Amino acid sequence: MKKLYPLKFKPQWMPKAWGGESWDLCGFDKEASVVAEGFLADNDLPDILETYMGDLVGDKIFEWHNLYFPLLIKRLIVEDRLSVQVHPDDTVAAERFDDYGKTEFWYVLEADADARIYMGFKEDCDASTLYKACKEGWAQELLNAYVPKPGDCFFIPTGTVHAACGKLKMSEIQESSDLTFRLYDWGREFNPSTRRAIHLDEALDCINYKKYDEAACSCHLEGLSAKDEAVRVLVSDPHFVITSLRLTAPARLRLEDFNSCVVLICLEGSFSVEGCSPVTAGETLLIPASLDTVQLTPAPGGAHLLQVHLPQPPKDDIYDGPEPE
Repeated sequence: MKKLYPLKFKPQWMPKAWGGESWDLCGFDKEASVVAEGFLADNDLPDILETYMGDLVGDKIFEWHNLYFPLLIKRLIVEDRLSVQVHPDDTVAAERFDDYGKTEFWYVLEADADARIYMGFKEDCDASTLYKACKEGWAQELLNAYVPKPGDCFFIPTGTVHAACGKLKMSEIQESSDLTFRLYDWGREFNPSTRRAIHLDEALDCINYKKYDEAACSCHLEGLSAKDEAVRVLVSDPHFVITSLRLTAPARLRLEDFNSCVVLICLEGSFSVEGCSPVTAGETLLIPASLDTVQLTPAPGGAHLLQVHLPQPPKDDIYDGPEPE
């Protein structure tokens, strides 16, 4: 069997009522990402995972997740209003839907002056107040409204009510799940021509009604010096660890430091890795766990990346997701 190499995939465009999403790395059977280069070109991610198993994702991670690839990487192109929504945790998702929960992270790439991100409650809330607000069309008034700027980051734990509107582009890193509960759709749900399913009743007991913890869930990277913030951990969660990397000189990535595959999302500039074509802004690269070391060489202008890896599974035998197939 041939040795794995850094993998680029073909993005898939998914139109939405509010704009659209580019699915850049996906392990779903029906929407699986397909390799763009090398001897594995035109093979999809599930097939590669089935063939290479722990060599692709890491031995312990494969033992835990089996043929489930636990990350979904997207770019969101918001042109209108993203519904007021929430995602359940792994336990609820497994018990009720035989699926995974959806912990998310947003990195703002571009934003017009009128763009807004709604994130969590301004003050402690309750189910009856939220229900009334959604039915009467003022749910957004309960939420924190942020004026996003490039470099803003939002960690979105399950149970956090959120939305977005205006013109903005974001990189999204999430659990590999498409389970979303819409609570309010900005009035589209009242028009037969724009109506989409609303899941308010299903969602009410999945929501964190506490005041949003801004210090724990948001940060801003714009203007940070490359010298002082060359490496900065943005999120360390049981589902994924996200690190901001600013490259101004070649850097070596040792896979044994992670015992996991590593996903690199290029935000600005470009960089090169032996075994594939240069990775430019907007592209995503999957580094298999079996590679010992790879060198990241930035272009003369440097590169800004998000590095994502999977934390090691817990040592006990407690598992909250659906049964692996």
